Amino acid sequence: MAVNIIIRTLISLFAVGIVVMLFFPIIYELAYNVPTWDNMPDKVLANRDNLYSIFLLVPLIAIGGIVLWAYMASTRKSQDDF
Repeated sequence: MAVNIIIRTLISLFAVGIVVMLFFPIIYELAYNVPTWDNMPDKVLANRDNLYSIFLLVPLIAIGGIVLWAYMASTRKSQDDF
């Protein structure tokens, strides 16, 4: 059972890493290298930066959820213990 949980956790962490690596260049390009941002007001630029920061936090939340799931799965009692 423990090997199964470890393998699933590693695959989940790898998948989160791959998704982040795929989307980082796209999000950076949309956030900073689009010429239309030059004419925008400061409030719109602040919203853009906040959304970019949230995109950076999403993988951390996903990793936390994966670690929590792995801990809960590894400490779960089997049906025979009841």
